Amino acid sequence: PSESSPRKDFRSRRSRGDWSEYNHRHRSNPHSPHHDHQNDSKRSSTNGSTNSAGVGEKIMASTTAAIGAAVSAGISAGINAYNNNQNTAASAQFLRSSRMDRCRLEASRAMMDFLPTLKKAIIKETDITAEMEELKSIRAQKKENGGGEQSGNIREREGELWNSIKNKSITRLVTTIYAHTIVFLVLTVQVNLLGGRLLREEQQEESQEEQASSPSSDGSDRYRSSHKTVLAKTYHHVFSTGIPALVEAVGKAADDVLQNWDVLGGDDVSLDDVSFWMETVRDSIEKRQQKGISSALVQFIIPDGAEQSNEESMDELARYILDETYDLLESPTYAHAERMCLNITFTHLRVDGYAKLFSSPTINDRREEEENDGEERKPLAKVITHLQKQTVATFYKPPSHVEEMKDWEGVFRMMEEPLPSAPNVYIPKFFDAVAELSDISFN
Repeated sequence: PSESSPRKDFRSRRSRGDWSEYNHRHRSNPHSPHHDHQNDSKRSSTNGSTNSAGVGEKIMASTTAAIGAAVSAGISAGINAYNNNQNTAASAQFLRSSRMDRCRLEASRAMMDFLPTLKKAIIKETDITAEMEELKSIRAQKKENGGGEQSGNIREREGELWNSIKNKSITRLVTTIYAHTIVFLVLTVQVNLLGGRLLREEQQEESQEEQASSPSSDGSDRYRSSHKTVLAKTYHHVFSTGIPALVEAVGKAADDVLQNWDVLGGDDVSLDDVSFWMETVRDSIEKRQQKGISSALVQFIIPDGAEQSNEESMDELARYILDETYDLLESPTYAHAERMCLNITFTHLRVDGYAKLFSSPTINDRREEEENDGEERKPLAKVITHLQKQTVATFYKPPSHVEEMKDWEGVFRMMEEPLPSAPNVYIPKFFDAVAELSDISFN
């Protein structure tokens, strides 16, 4: 956009609220900057692949670059489809609604692309292969010895291994919930930021080019290029630094709540015991008792000051878009959307996930649970195995066709396209929860 663009459209969103004036002075730009896009392809191919850790430099660079390109191309394809199929007299409200529908679709499609990398990153940080192999070795030794009495050291080591598996399994499940929510919400913010900018620039070019039969694609290309850089930058940090830090934090909380539960000792658990674990870990990680206006999880998304200083190599427009993203992630609106998405996920996991382990699941409060001697209980080892396999797998399994039709409400008025596949049963349930965040990001 030119310097004459309306200020209200391009101010950093932090300047529209008072929740973080200090960070506003350090990050915000008053206007969307001019864009030099001659070297964008070189920048976008390198920025996401420096100083890599965690899941690996090559995987991260290729994944973020490919997904950034897919998101941008998808939105551009949607814009072209609307330009070709919609009457030019269509109301501004209808056009805006259509574009936001497209953004919702592209965020979900990009989420589907991210899930394999998300899965690998979390499994790498919570790998139990070594423990399982050592347990197999111990069982083989016991069999060779005819099942005789074990030495104290072997028994103690076996207990340590089972406790490690127990803690890592709960850590894997809860980390998957948090990382899944974070990735989708950040995608929602960034895709709507891009979609809104493309629409505004298109409208400005239409008003400035009276004799043009259709808007120029230069603006779309400019924003797409910088947006790919921002996607690569953001998700490189999330996967290489944020997820390992998140696993560490969740692991400590899980260790605390599970320390008195012994797999080898034959402990058994109830449905409400499992729910109590989940709620206790949530209180620790989300700081729910503090009732702050910002997300406690944003620390795993936004780099610290030292890493942010490396953003100087980015072009000015990419830095502006990144600032806008950070502004929104630190806002009360984002915190509210995150809280609702997490509540939706944990509730679904209980009702349609681990509750199925128990033939007669109850939702008693803690006092009723203590008085209920007949409450169904299952071996701790069986519950842990279910949580780290079947329950976690729900995040990587697409819903049935019937569920998809219901949740996606048809095909968003885009009848020329096939029905999109939702990544899993959770994403369609988030749409109402992120409506306000999407609207603010698009604006």
